[in-house]
Amino acid sequence: MVDNISRRNFIRNGSATALAVGTAGLAGCTSSLPVVGDDASAMAADEWLVDLSFTQLFQEDELNENYAEATLEEYDQTGREFSSVVPQAIFDNEEELIVYWPLEQGSELRSKVGVPETDLDWQLSQHVEWEYEYTHSYETRHDSRTIEETQTASVDIGTLSGSFDPETVDETLERWVDDQRSDDEDLSKAGEHEGFELYEVGNLAFAVGDSHVIEADVDTYLDPVAAIKAALDTRWSSDGAWAETDDGDALLAAFDSGHFATGEIHDPRTVDSRLEAQYGDLEDIPDSQRDELEERIEDSLDDWETGLTGTATAYEFDGETSDLHEVFLYEHEGDADPEALRDHVDSNRNIGDRWGTMSDYSVSDEGRTLVLTGTVRTRALLQ
Repeated sequence: MVDNISRRNFIRNGSATALAVGTAGLAGCTSSLPVVGDDASAMAADEWLVDLSFTQLFQEDELNENYAEATLEEYDQTGREFSSVVPQAIFDNEEELIVYWPLEQGSELRSKVGVPETDLDWQLSQHVEWEYEYTHSYETRHDSRTIEETQTASVDIGTLSGSFDPETVDETLERWVDDQRSDDEDLSKAGEHEGFELYEVGNLAFAVGDSHVIEADVDTYLDPVAAIKAALDTRWSSDGAWAETDDGDALLAAFDSGHFATGEIHDPRTVDSRLEAQYGDLEDIPDSQRDELEERIEDSLDDWETGLTGTATAYEFDGETSDLHEVFLYEHEGDADPEALRDHVDSNRNIGDRWGTMSDYSVSDEGRTLVLTGTVRTRALLQ
């Protein structure tokens, strides 16, 4: 348990945290991001979406506990994504949605802290992943060598927004740790940040407050408390926000969130990126094979998706129909071809297709982004 603090005091002084990155308004409100605490105005997405710094999270000292003379050499962020939902909008439209599939994400966090989706204003989840390389020494009886290793790592951050009883949340969280974590793991206090009480156990960290509960779940060698602090810093000081990056700013500037929203930024979909993903270093591919491989990959890429590096999709539920707002971000402005996207949408509006039952739709060209807006039948979202 926590040093110099009784279980009773720990529960009484604890506060509630929620893991999420949110993109929806308060339950039953318009298609804007939710409010925070007593703030009566809707927030912009960039106030919650965090572009985590790998070097701030990576714990090289822990790496050295497992390998001799280990050094982080390089790293690359390979993807980031988010998903948000306004639970009340799901319940208000349950006859058309039939099932509660938009609420499935985040169910584990809600169970940990004992908060049902019916008590939430909104919920946000975020996933970030990297590929990194490090070196370490390897010694035998005869020589010493330097070994290069490549690994992947990821962080999941979830946030719940609502009105919480911190004492009840803490009590439930501690009970979950006692029941589900190993015998040698206890929930420990990790300080305070931006008015939130911080706690950690193993690869998890939590931030608990009256109106938000936040969780960070990290891979080996990453610091969960640092991830929690980064998420809070993004909200309260905009440090490390998506909007501070070129791609994040371009994507969010054209985005209107809704009752249910998802988004991602990834490597551009190009011939070279696909070739490298499938076959490794391009310089290792013989010239005799490369031309054939490039032609094959180029044929597999539709005109509308060439150069695509990010998407964000939002649905506003309204009974039998739902409004769709979808943003497509491209690496270069010249890659954004509205006619190619329009042709693709025209061909994929049948049930079972990506835009089944789409009607009254339009595609606008906004620099590096294309914006698709239209209406779909709500039940078609179950396909």
